[in-house]
Amino acid sequence: MLDWTMVGEFYSFGILLLLFFRYCLFERCIAKSTRRAMFVRCLVLSMGLIVLNTVCVALLNRPNLVPVWVNLALNTLYFLSCIFCCSFFAFLLFDAMLEHVYDKHCLRRAVVVLIILTSISLLILLLNLFTGILFYFDENGHYQRGPWNSIYYLLLMVELAFLGICYIRNRRSISDQMVSVMRSIPPIVLLLCVLQFSFPNVLLNGTICALVSLAIFLSFHSHTEEHDDLTCAGSRKAFVAELELRSNSNQAVQIVQICLLNLADINLHYSHKHGDALLYEISKYLRHCYPHVRVFRTGGTTFTILLPLGSESEADSRLQEIETRLQSPWTLGEFACRLSCSIAELRSQSLSGSASEIIQHLEYATTLAKKRQAPVRFDQEVDQQFRDRSSMIDLIRKAIETHHFQVYYQPIYCCKKDLFCFAEALLRLSDETGRPIPPDVFIPLAEESGLIRDLTWLVLEDICRLFNSGKYPGLEAVSMNLSMQQFLDPNLPQQIAEILTREGVEPRKLKVEITERFILHDEQYAKAQLDTLESLGIQIYMDDFGTGYSNLYSLLQYPFDIVKLDRSLTATLPENRSAAIIIQTLLQLFRELGKRVIVEGVERAEQAAYLNSIYTDMAQGFYYAKPVPAEELGPYFER
Repeated sequence: MLDWTMVGEFYSFGILLLLFFRYCLFERCIAKSTRRAMFVRCLVLSMGLIVLNTVCVALLNRPNLVPVWVNLALNTLYFLSCIFCCSFFAFLLFDAMLEHVYDKHCLRRAVVVLIILTSISLLILLLNLFTGILFYFDENGHYQRGPWNSIYYLLLMVELAFLGICYIRNRRSISDQMVSVMRSIPPIVLLLCVLQFSFPNVLLNGTICALVSLAIFLSFHSHTEEHDDLTCAGSRKAFVAELELRSNSNQAVQIVQICLLNLADINLHYSHKHGDALLYEISKYLRHCYPHVRVFRTGGTTFTILLPLGSESEADSRLQEIETRLQSPWTLGEFACRLSCSIAELRSQSLSGSASEIIQHLEYATTLAKKRQAPVRFDQEVDQQFRDRSSMIDLIRKAIETHHFQVYYQPIYCCKKDLFCFAEALLRLSDETGRPIPPDVFIPLAEESGLIRDLTWLVLEDICRLFNSGKYPGLEAVSMNLSMQQFLDPNLPQQIAEILTREGVEPRKLKVEITERFILHDEQYAKAQLDTLESLGIQIYMDDFGTGYSNLYSLLQYPFDIVKLDRSLTATLPENRSAAIIIQTLLQLFRELGKRVIVEGVERAEQAAYLNSIYTDMAQGFYYAKPVPAEELGPYFER
């Protein structure tokens, strides 16, 4: 009878149990769901293997406790568990290693080899029942090793060899995680096999399973916090840590940020699987394009790379090469596409500043690159623009807190009544020196920074105070502009209604101006939003009709009561005959549709006279009235 040592198996069971709970309950491993399921099966099978081995050893040490056929069945089941455990681990490694190999012939061949080896093992196990070539029981019921007892280790070596061949042939397509796995597991298995042969009474099968499982888990888990699981690039957290280290040591760096613009279209037209594969290929290219490069996935469609900064010409060459490759076709098996991307760059001979500041600089340069449709380098000129922008946003935020904004009102002249009846509310802002800041400067920044919401309620509350003052009996209604960002808020109608109710202002006195860009963003949502506003008694103006977005179809589909003709149509009146014909045609058309018209940009007497002669409904412009503070509205609306 053999005297087996089970200490290693007991420790191995504890390791496997900890891995099982850590992996299953917290799901921190980076592997995908199919691989997670396979890994869990391997863990369960390995723990079952150790339990079964423990039972077998306990019964073999007491040969008279159970019949011989029970020991034969249990030991046969143990060998069967060993076979399947090796096959499952091997398949897990093949599948993970060849995940990014788009030619699946190698994986199919690996599966065939595993099936053949498993079949051979099962055949040998079946023959053992009749020949005892693996193990048998003597006439006293004692366990005896057969001549082929260690043949499964030979089959295990064949699996390892085939893994090594696949690894070498596909090294360029194997992820960094699997590279570390393949560098650790074969030496571990070989070492344990040598120990098993050297000390046959020390049972190490469970130990092999536990250490292989631990190597796989640690390799994947070590990338969870610092690496993106899909692309194997560094995570945003790792990028921030890297920036801090580089900044602390004032290193010379070249940072390139790449934002993919059409990945959503690729996911839509092909599949998310192809989109994910494309992200991985882009990451792989970036990770191997230059020596000492560090690659991070800092957003869903954004990669950022860090390179040591050499000469300016070298940096220019790198940037050009990256741009050229990204814009070249990407072919993954039968799938091929072209990318559209924005590229921003930052160079520094001595990187300084916090990581958040550097990231802000990169994001601003990326925004400019999207607008310019060309790579943008964050140089001194762009840095000054960024500082001006930041100062302006700070000024807007401070002006909101201190109520420094002013609401001006531009009266609107009703031609048929020969008096002023409406007004448009307009925001005005000045800097610390009192210099006026154009609305087309601070309004877009307010929208980008999310401050436009506060400005909207500021304007609406001022309009309510205007009506509640009772000083302007001739003022029938005031219109206000709402940004697309505001219209995309599903609670907008309710919030407007609550403010009007709280201030005691009738909804008919408020008019809302929107541009057609809002409609084009989402027609179904736009109609629902506009219908809700109309149901509250709030009329809708279509603003800037006559610009590139204008669409007569929108006038039929949406509840616009008044159309405002853009000043570009009236700029050359009445001298420009073509413009005059367009204005007359539009006025006639809108009358037939039952809609009123406000003509904007009336700044000369000749324009006003011509518009009166063709029976224009309303006119707005400097000829009639400039925007003025509320306290100066009296002369226009006193009846």
